Amino acid sequence: MEDEYLALGVGKLEIEWLRNAIGRQDHSVLFSANDKIDIPYYFDDKDGTIISKPAPGYSKSMEAVRERLDLLGYSFAKLPTKLEDYFLTFPYETKALKQLSAKKIIDMLAAIDVDQIDWVEHEGDADLGELFTRRILTLPQFDPLKQYLDKFKGVEPYVFEQIDPYILLAAIAHNPKNAHLPVQWRRVEPLGDGLEINQKFLIVTEGSTDGLVIKKAIEILKPNVADFFDFIDMKDNYPFGSAGELSKFFKGLCKVGTSRPIIFLFDNDSEGHGNLQKLQGVAHPVNFKKFAMPDMPEFSSFETLGPTGTAIQDVNKRAVAIEMYLDHAYKIQDKPFVRWSSFNSMAKEYQGALENKEKYFDKFMDLRAGDHANYNFTRLKKLLDFLISKIVD
Repeated sequence: MEDEYLALGVGKLEIEWLRNAIGRQDHSVLFSANDKIDIPYYFDDKDGTIISKPAPGYSKSMEAVRERLDLLGYSFAKLPTKLEDYFLTFPYETKALKQLSAKKIIDMLAAIDVDQIDWVEHEGDADLGELFTRRILTLPQFDPLKQYLDKFKGVEPYVFEQIDPYILLAAIAHNPKNAHLPVQWRRVEPLGDGLEINQKFLIVTEGSTDGLVIKKAIEILKPNVADFFDFIDMKDNYPFGSAGELSKFFKGLCKVGTSRPIIFLFDNDSEGHGNLQKLQGVAHPVNFKKFAMPDMPEFSSFETLGPTGTAIQDVNKRAVAIEMYLDHAYKIQDKPFVRWSSFNSMAKEYQGALENKEKYFDKFMDLRAGDHANYNFTRLKKLLDFLISKIVD
């Protein structure tokens, strides 16, 4: 019947079924309007064979969907806990479900090679739980899972049929063999509202330039997940002009409380690490994260200038702010160096900064799309990868 098609799928593997669905069915958080193309819709033909017809829907690469799932809280390391939490929502099944290993189930799902699945059943009528037993456990690729589940009696099939589809999708996305496949959502209507405010990460930095650089870098290097990040948009009178001010803001918000996920990003210098150290004993909500920008090998042998003259030194944790991650050779002839300014008694290190850092910032902010090929984004990409890894950890 043409009103019964696969809702969300990877290749010919169904991730969610419209019939008997109880949980989420709107996947606007995974897709954008630009993802709308003609994709195959599968139907039962009159003689019982499966046919496909092209129709508008949404399609995104597995890798792009995996990036979004990570930021939605579905990183692979978190999947067993999420599955265990789901099992706890069935109080009448709890005793039997406790025998199951959520990690083992996730590992078996992650081992699935979707390309090896060349079968689709699409009957028009199915009782609760029957879709899982008839469409999934009968597939040869799922035989290890079937054998494992058969060992445990007392768990009704509908429990597995209603598992959060993002748990299944994230597990399958973990397998490199599935990376080339598109994730397809068979929806003709326009997308819904997308991310909610509490699904977006507010990035708070020591200075306004940090936020401006990170925001632009994400738009250039990580456009697929740019909508996950918010920044304090205050070009003038930015409320945090130092690590100390950012530290005070962190303490104040800990007392007030908010459900909004907030990332407090400190400079990787003496002052930043000194203030981070002072915050170690401060209790804070789980939705708050605080850390400094990352060390990089490029900064371990960097030219410096101080009272004793020039030297090649390790400036990690001593003089690394956002400008250090920019391209120091783009349209600039001068050799970059760090100038030591003062001794930070709290961190017991000299505090330094990149000389003429404003010019590196201005060159980056002036970048247009046509300039990207000539700009070295290597350090900025490492910074963003580090930032996202700390968020999804």
